[in-house]
Amino acid sequence: MNNDARLKTWNTYQAAWGPIDESERRRLLEQSVAVDCVYTDPGSQVAGREALMARIGQTQLKFPGAHFRNDSFLEHHEQGLFRWTMYDGAGRVFVKGESFGRFGEDGRLVQATGFFEIPTAAS
Repeated sequence: MNNDARLKTWNTYQAAWGPIDESERRRLLEQSVAVDCVYTDPGSQVAGREALMARIGQTQLKFPGAHFRNDSFLEHHEQGLFRWTMYDGAGRVFVKGESFGRFGEDGRLVQATGFFEIPTAAS
């Protein structure tokens, strides 16, 4: 798998965090993360695609309209480092952070770990 394919997988995963309906979120996660993926951030840790679906849903409930943009991407040996900006529903910068991802043999994410300061309320 090349750099472009990993970045496409990451972008698909990241789009699943946006303000979309549950069926579209499920479709994007099926394309981009393994069924037994592990997601970790400063405030949570979940295992499995279904638990990740619930985690993303909680984020959208707490911060309606939140969405991401990648700022940079570095990768090697089935791993990636992603710098990103999260925007609130009005398009204002909300959170900046970095995430580490590890890709499985089929190209989907098996691990995603976010590093950022936990926001306390929507902007």
